[in-house]
Amino acid sequence: MLPLPSFALEQPDRLDDVLGMAGQLGVKLVAGGTDLLPSMKHRLFRPSTLVSLSRVRDLAGIRQTEDGGLRIGATTTLREVRRNAAVRTRYPALAQACATVATSTIQAMGTLGGNVMLDTRCIYYNQPAGWRRSIGGCLKSEGKICHVAPKGKGCYATQSSDTVPCLILYGAELELASAHGTRTVAMADLWGDDGRDWLAVDEDEVLTAIVLPPPGAHVVHRKVRARGAIDYGLLLVAVQRHGPGGRAVIGALGPAPVQVESETLEDLPQVAWKASMPLSTHAWSSTWRKHMVRVEVKRAITELDRPHLAGA
Repeated sequence: MLPLPSFALEQPDRLDDVLGMAGQLGVKLVAGGTDLLPSMKHRLFRPSTLVSLSRVRDLAGIRQTEDGGLRIGATTTLREVRRNAAVRTRYPALAQACATVATSTIQAMGTLGGNVMLDTRCIYYNQPAGWRRSIGGCLKSEGKICHVAPKGKGCYATQSSDTVPCLILYGAELELASAHGTRTVAMADLWGDDGRDWLAVDEDEVLTAIVLPPPGAHVVHRKVRARGAIDYGLLLVAVQRHGPGGRAVIGALGPAPVQVESETLEDLPQVAWKASMPLSTHAWSSTWRKHMVRVEVKRAITELDRPHLAGA
């Protein structure tokens, strides 16, 4: 059993108090903690202070917006999202994506905001500190070389959030707040190409909500993983019809989700396959993962015309 490092815990109940602490040296925000706390046990993070968001009521809940969309508070749990009637009927791929995260226990603790802001992952990074020391460290943490691409200059750890691909196709936006004010960022524009600095979010900004516009064309979510539960995705796929063509977003291939479009729906699997360049960030073969891009996009296309209601 790996122990947690020592840290102080703050539990404010006002967003203004959170914003006053966000971005300070040694401070880390925590919502469900399902990813952060294991990472702390691996000594990937050593914050002196954790600021819990669990008591800030303004950050939780699901409500309809004036234009007929949904506003989902960042600390709303994945279980609450997947069970919400409006999500299940109007954004079923989001409900399905929440249902594929880890296990039901994790879904009861993990939050939608935490899943969106999920740290990038790699087989060389997500290991105990002693394991990483034995290989000379990892570029994303304490090392100087990326073991995935030793001759490269960047980090290729993958964005592996279950919910991100479908949220991008739904046109989701993020509400971000700081002591200096608020701003809105389109989910599609959030990502960078280096696994160490993959989010277009400042250190002092707090994700307050995910905002969905009124639903458009149906979206299908698919996930490839080693087991039927627990595991992070080896591949995450979301597909949507777009006029005579289609759109796809593929996750778990690199620091940023791969976003593609095709003029015809039949061409979408090949277009997605060509755009996908997985590296050896997982124990499973990158060649096989690239092959599965085409397979999973084809499978998603066959599901586009099926009934849309998500399971509970």
